[in-house]
Amino acid sequence: MLSNKVLILLATYNRAHLIEETLVSIQNQTHTNFACLITDDNSTDDTENVVKSFIKNDKRFEYFKKPSTYPQGLSATRNFGLDLAEKRNTEFIQFFDDDDIMHPQKLELQMKPFYENPDLDLTICMYRKFHELDTIEFDFKKADNKTCEIVSKNILKSFYLNQLNLNSPGPIWKRQSLANHRFDESLYYAEEREFYLRIFLLKSISYFPVKKILFWYRKHPMAITSNLYLNPKIKIESEKRFQDGFLKLVLRQRRPPFYILKSYIQIAFKNNRSDYLSQIQNHLAKPKNFLLPKRFTLLVYILLFQLVKR
Repeated sequence: MLSNKVLILLATYNRAHLIEETLVSIQNQTHTNFACLITDDNSTDDTENVVKSFIKNDKRFEYFKKPSTYPQGLSATRNFGLDLAEKRNTEFIQFFDDDDIMHPQKLELQMKPFYENPDLDLTICMYRKFHELDTIEFDFKKADNKTCEIVSKNILKSFYLNQLNLNSPGPIWKRQSLANHRFDESLYYAEEREFYLRIFLLKSISYFPVKKILFWYRKHPMAITSNLYLNPKIKIESEKRFQDGFLKLVLRQRRPPFYILKSYIQIAFKNNRSDYLSQIQNHLAKPKNFLLPKRFTLLVYILLFQLVKR
């Protein structure tokens, strides 16, 4: 029998001027059976005081400052939240960001499919971007601008090929589906993409798309993805680390997806990554792949390219 309590993991850092709006949107949920754990990456502004003042009269909210045993960064802050969730043995997890806004019915509408199908791993929803709070429109028909795609027959393929709009505040997860998975703490960019691709690759995922705008994603100059810690090299280095690690994981699978191999070959050609070509070539040269025409074609493609380069 499924419980209906949702544990919201809200990571924060220096959001004293925005986080109360986010907390109010969570507090206003029509699905009231939730707990919200606010994990703070040791903010240097007034975030702690703002949060503690807000949660004083609502016991569903708890504040935690991230201990020094975790490194700085969003990935580690989310992992701290996941570790807290594991100790509580909660059944459902909702990640959320400290500057976004929940539609009042987000939890309600995304929990409903779990009751109808207990085998689901997650439900996801549509979202809209916004700049100012007064531009948010909670009316479902008015909010939907037909730009957010969340329906797919193959969630790994659609997400990998950027055909699916998915980020951390969207899904409600069954916690067991996240068991033994954590965000890569060495990444300061693309950490969400790596996390979801890894899970989708390693596990057969059952999901349900709730085709309504259920959260609003704030775009502003101080967003981490816009600011990138004021160091442009962070994006480049994290993207490289992500691509390197994911290729190695893909090649360890019994049957790596063809479209991922093809994509990496294109990346290798474009960026002169001979190491990628060597890894993929070694995989494709195994006897079992000669029986698969499409994979054999990829191998021939690589060999011909190398001949031309010479």
